[in-house]
Amino acid sequence: MKKLVGLRSFMWLGILLCAVASLATAADQSGVTTINGGRKTIYVKPAWHSNQASKPLPAGVITIYSNLGTGDKAYNGNAGVGILGPDAGQPWPQEVGSTFIPKADHVVQAVRVGATYVQGTNGIIVSLNEDDNGVPGKQLASGKFTNLPRFGSCCTLETGKGKSGIPVKANTTYWIVLRPVANDTYAVWNDNYNEIQGHWANNLGSGWNGSFQVLGAFGVYGQ
Repeated sequence: MKKLVGLRSFMWLGILLCAVASLATAADQSGVTTINGGRKTIYVKPAWHSNQASKPLPAGVITIYSNLGTGDKAYNGNAGVGILGPDAGQPWPQEVGSTFIPKADHVVQAVRVGATYVQGTNGIIVSLNEDDNGVPGKQLASGKFTNLPRFGSCCTLETGKGKSGIPVKANTTYWIVLRPVANDTYAVWNDNYNEIQGHWANNLGSGWNGSFQVLGAFGVYGQ
């Protein structure tokens, strides 16, 4: 594959901030607050409209899976998880995966994600992976996204297109995984706008750990 807000967010923000003793603010962007060592990232000002256009999907594709919204509700511009290199200025590196389960056999031809940028090298690697007992397994395809819009903005979608499709099977778990493009990358995989939950996993440098929580914003498309 090639280079492949919400009022509700503020309702739980106060509870979340009170529950966490250690907070750190990214130095180069006003309004960005990191929680739990960068594993969660919050924009405490109103999200603003990005002027970066989303790249179009390939002609004729259908939606295999999507938790994306539309317009200025395509994803949550105020919250997400950090996609962190080991030199990103946070206590831990982090890569993150979210699951989807096709309802029928398909061929994946494109992936879209809601991802933004805080500091360091601006870019992420996005991959389609098999499942391995509840965490991301074998990588099936990957691609690089660069020039992400600033965190706190909405709603530019990063679109990756494959030259040849990747077959996926019905009722089988697959993962979309985001990882940093460089050691100093601090990017964010924004939460889906409607806070849809599902199987989720993160890797802080010592292996994958699975849980069930709000998924990153993404869609999978093909035939």
